[in-house]
Amino acid sequence: MRLLVVSTAPLIFKNDVYFAYSPYAKEMVYWAKNVDEITFVCAVWNDDRGFLNTQIEFPITKVYELKDMDMTSFSNTIRAFFYSFYNIFILYKAMKSADHIQLRCPGNIGLLGSFVQILFPKKSKTTKYAGNWDPEAKQPLSYRFQKWIISSTFLTKNMQVLVYGEWVNSSKNIKPFFTASYRESDKIDVQPKNLVQ
Repeated sequence: MRLLVVSTAPLIFKNDVYFAYSPYAKEMVYWAKNVDEITFVCAVWNDDRGFLNTQIEFPITKVYELKDMDMTSFSNTIRAFFYSFYNIFILYKAMKSADHIQLRCPGNIGLLGSFVQILFPKKSKTTKYAGNWDPEAKQPLSYRFQKWIISSTFLTKNMQVLVYGEWVNSSKNIKPFFTASYRESDKIDVQPKNLVQ
């Protein structure tokens, strides 16, 4: 199976080796064990910019490089608007060649990817939504829009969406999950304290 990972998180290419955000890179090791090929579509940086990163421990078949969409200033936002057309084309090309699409949201590329994946209703897909799924949370419009698209079983076909927590009135493609913070071996017994004096 050819897995395509669509992410706002960049790959970092230094000394002929790819690095990525550490928790993300460690998670991908598990995916890599169950697929024939992993391809990424994301921005590629030449330095880590202070990013917590680790070396990718599995072979990457191909990287479709996207234009970085930094929207921290007015001029960068204008540039990102024009880059989005290029990025949509690259996302389409990458998704077309994949057997399974893994979309990582929320983020700028996650937003574009959530639109483009609509064009591939027969491909199997997953989304890991690493943000707050709470429908009552105050979030940027782009985050709410991503949530709406990927949870819509009318627009989004053949996709399982992993979200933190269980939420009422979720569509049938929403699957709750929880990230373990500690190993079982890390647990220690704690004796309750008597706080009443």
